Amino acid sequence: MKSSVRPNIVEPDNFDTFIKYRSGDTRVNLVSIQKKIPYYYRHYDSHGSSLHKIRPNRLSGAEKDTMIQVYESYESNAIVAFRDALFEHIPVCAYCGLGETVHLDHYLPKSEFAEYALYTDNLIPCCYNCNSKYKKTGYEEGGDRVYFHPYIDSVNDFDVLRASVRVINGSVIINYNINATSGVDTSTALVLKKHFKNLGLRERYLKYATLYLSGMKPVFANEYGLSQDIGKLKDALDSKYVDALAEYGKNHWKSALLQNLRSNDEFCGGGFLNV
Repeated sequence: MKSSVRPNIVEPDNFDTFIKYRSGDTRVNLVSIQKKIPYYYRHYDSHGSSLHKIRPNRLSGAEKDTMIQVYESYESNAIVAFRDALFEHIPVCAYCGLGETVHLDHYLPKSEFAEYALYTDNLIPCCYNCNSKYKKTGYEEGGDRVYFHPYIDSVNDFDVLRASVRVINGSVIINYNINATSGVDTSTALVLKKHFKNLGLRERYLKYATLYLSGMKPVFANEYGLSQDIGKLKDALDSKYVDALAEYGKNHWKSALLQNLRSNDEFCGGGFLNV
């Protein structure tokens, strides 16, 4: 999970590119929608973290069909260029931080909110797994938002993803959760907990962390050495944490894991041998 500034795409002017070269009913409907787009986009922006309170169905049936049809017209140069710009802006999934961005998720679903089907801020670059396998619930649940929004939720300065490592009965046990006391506001913490659960991030991060620790075991053993130098291993882990922080930010599975390990006496004192 990583917050991002929105891409440098000028809205609502960008909508003009989707009308160019269109004809017939498609053009008529797009021109009709174009007159309403500035209001719709301002309405979206004004809601901020309360996007789930926007009411759907602002377009006629024909207009809705046209918006979805245009979004899905992947042979259109304008659409292809638009999608490519979004993928380039966020190349790694904004939702999980694991996979390459190959899908654009409509934060407010286009089936209900066709007016935002082509709106930059409503299109979240994400991976196949998040969009097609895990993201099964709607955008709202019990009056609250369900998923993290990279252009709205500011988390980069907070340790919202927490990893813990313990050595129990000769086994290294790893756990991930959302740190509600990180300093992020309460409403955002609630969204992150729902996001974390619905996307199965605990299990997905655990899989990556387990493979990482297994592969790094010889490196850790070398730093620990015959002299069992805990301090040297901690220094090595601290260096790796700094590198992960620079590459991925605070709330990546590797950064969170190394954040714990660099001060973990139990792990550094020989516990890593049980990986």
